[in-house]
Amino acid sequence: MDFLLKVTSIGFLAGILGTGLGGAVTFLWRRPSDKAVSSLWGLAAGIMLAIVLIDLFPEATHYGNVVYTLVGALGGILILKIISYYFQTRFRAGYIQTGLLLGIGIALHNFPEGLAIGAGYVATADLGLGLAVVMALHNFPEGLSMATPLNIGGIAPQKILLYTALPGIPMGLGAFLGASLGTVSQFALAITLGLAGGGMLYITLFELIPGAYSFDYGLEASGGIILGIALGTLFVFMI
Repeated sequence: MDFLLKVTSIGFLAGILGTGLGGAVTFLWRRPSDKAVSSLWGLAAGIMLAIVLIDLFPEATHYGNVVYTLVGALGGILILKIISYYFQTRFRAGYIQTGLLLGIGIALHNFPEGLAIGAGYVATADLGLGLAVVMALHNFPEGLSMATPLNIGGIAPQKILLYTALPGIPMGLGAFLGASLGTVSQFALAITLGLAGGGMLYITLFELIPGAYSFDYGLEASGGIILGIALGTLFVFMI
């Protein structure tokens, strides 16, 4: 019991701190201008594209194969499409809707990462702890991407910190399950990672990028996307 409690606590900590620190950056931001919004929107889109295309989909293919990854991705796109339609009937502010959708995508991503932490701890404590640190670092740019539209939508920094911390909870749940099972099906990991990647890709293509170009600052939006892809790629390879 002590082992499960320890692993679960580390999973929760890695998930909540990772995305929460990304949200904490908003304490340093002022209300951005329309020009800055285009750049920030593009930056968030670029970061998410890099994470999905360079990290999530290849990792899903590594655990399973292209078919499992595509099945998961299509499922993720469908789920986020349905949720997006539901949100459109509840929120008038497109920025807030996009931020919440990103949070759901991040939460989907964090669960299989938690499974990996829990299973890693069963193998060796060093492996489990190493994975937890990597996952926490990995979640920082995702939390930042989620915080960006929430900040633009006028949400207070204190609430943004809370909202960005919440998607880290599934990592703790995944860590508990991974440690309980001892081993995790690689095909299950492939599908869940594909699911998260598909959801994030939907948000990026249908929410973030259109939002970046919704103002008359196409150059700034494009520059933000390019910079985001570069930063996201650098971060993926650094960890």
